[in-house]
Amino acid sequence: MRFRNAATVTAIALGVACSALAGCDLILTPTKVANGELYQSGDGRYDAYFAAVHHEQKAAASWPDESKAARKPIVTALDLRPGASNSTILAATRSKQGESSLGAAVEQTTAAELDLARRLNATAAKLDDMLKRGVDLKKQAAEDKKNLGVDKADEKKSAKKDEVKREMSAAVDAVESMARDARKGAKEADELATRLKAAWTGRDEDERPPVKIEEKKDDKDEKKKPEPVAKKAPAPAAPKKPKGDAPPAEKKPADDKPAKPPPAPPPDEVFNP
Repeated sequence: MRFRNAATVTAIALGVACSALAGCDLILTPTKVANGELYQSGDGRYDAYFAAVHHEQKAAASWPDESKAARKPIVTALDLRPGASNSTILAATRSKQGESSLGAAVEQTTAAELDLARRLNATAAKLDDMLKRGVDLKKQAAEDKKNLGVDKADEKKSAKKDEVKREMSAAVDAVESMARDARKGAKEADELATRLKAAWTGRDEDERPPVKIEEKKDDKDEKKKPEPVAKKAPAPAAPKKPKGDAPPAEKKPADDKPAKPPPAPPPDEVFNP
């Protein structure tokens, strides 16, 4: 594992940025933060942040030693150089599969690397939060320079605002770089802790998560297709009757009730003289 010095990385990044900008004074005026020094502006809005960044820079400077200490048991047992990479350590461990002399070293290194990975991941999360605050303060420092008003004519005040703005920009870059290095270091430590024992026992394949085999699209489509349903045989059609055999039309039954008699003629008029 190799950790870069946060101050060195920040200085390089600033130099690259300034090389593309005319009139950039960051490369001409090195910042204290980029050099790993504590900067205090005299403004309470920024100084607490500068102090926190400097604290993290001092802690990050010890990461390479912490990594070497975690790997020391296996590196010593394998007779490797202190800064050996993961691939070198794993290859050397495989070459001595099953040797009992490595057992204790493997266990000690695995436990130490897991602890280092946990601490670095926690640090990376904290640095991510610091980065968000730094970005806001960086914008505030730029606004302070714009809002000088009549004080712009005061060279000392104007120069101080520029200085704070440069230092704040360097602080944000330093925090971002440290967060990136912390995540990288945690990943490498976790990888070694996960694979070291497998390399020693010779069961690399057993220790790895199963590989998920993706089915081909055509296979999936075939599985989704429903099975064909057998069609029912059509019912036999009713036989047609010949035209000549049509039944005679039925006659309506006669009405059983007798017909009403015709009305009787009116009686003859009786003449009564």
